[in-house]
Amino acid sequence: MNLFKHIRVTTWWFKLPPFLVLIYLYFIKENVNDFRQEVFQVLLILLGVIIAAAFASLINNYYDQEDDLIAGKENKMIDLSHNSQLIVLGSSIFAGIAYSILIFSNFYAFIFYWLSWICFYIYSSKQFRLKEKAFLGIVFDGLASQFFPVLFIFSFLYKGDIGNHWIWIISGSIWMTFSFGMRSLIIHQYNDCENDLKAGVCTFVNNTSQLSRRIFQGFVLLIEVFSFVIFIWATNWQIFVIPIFIYASLFCIFKIIFSIDFYFFEPLQNQKSRSMFFDFYITILPFALLGLLTLKNYQNGILLIVSIIIFNVPTLFNAWNFFKVKIK
Repeated sequence: MNLFKHIRVTTWWFKLPPFLVLIYLYFIKENVNDFRQEVFQVLLILLGVIIAAAFASLINNYYDQEDDLIAGKENKMIDLSHNSQLIVLGSSIFAGIAYSILIFSNFYAFIFYWLSWICFYIYSSKQFRLKEKAFLGIVFDGLASQFFPVLFIFSFLYKGDIGNHWIWIISGSIWMTFSFGMRSLIIHQYNDCENDLKAGVCTFVNNTSQLSRRIFQGFVLLIEVFSFVIFIWATNWQIFVIPIFIYASLFCIFKIIFSIDFYFFEPLQNQKSRSMFFDFYITILPFALLGLLTLKNYQNGILLIVSIIIFNVPTLFNAWNFFKVKIK
């Protein structure tokens, strides 16, 4: 449990299902029916993404110690001696190097994987501190957490031969970058705005004018939607009909019956609210794709059950607690 707090697993665990969506769509698109191959690819890709995410959390905690101490935020790095901090940080780097040995033969996957690490370092380190560069910080976080990891995933799956799939791959990379990279970070900055102000940390949210924020946020949302539409078209739009219908139905139910409001960027404080599209990206779409894969090969039902336990059960508990509190 202490390890989970060190790597701040709750801040990035919810971002894993969209990566899995890309893998599941690859299985469907390329008609992969070898269950052992599917499990191997899912586990190996997830391992790499998790190691990189752990490094991102640790490097961010390492350089954020002073700011978090002022703001009163939990940062497990503060509890460690300087040598212990270096050992923990070095262990994550060593894990990344060890993982690289497994993918070294895939040149493009190797390059994209480490470009993500470099961007994470530049984003957090005191030497560059792009975290406090407003627009540039939002862009670099998107590159580090989504754009290069997605290119790594596709390069791994296609063994570097992505030339015939470039529209699908680029649109998917941009969609993930603008949704779970840039928009997700902006939402996080709104939630953390008070702590950032206490610590004197300049971010996009607290250091740009309202007009500039609105224009940039509109641009982010536009690109997210536009790239996702292209991604759907480049995949097979029929695959998305049922999950989109399910989300639209749930949206109406939540809006009308439970009076839940939806937002794109700034969370609605003291109100029942949900981030627009994220339930679709995180829960409905992965579940629907796994269901489709299970219909093609019953062995994929194992992946479906495991995915529900690891990703959807926590979501259901959160939803239950959410409605339980509101009903009271």
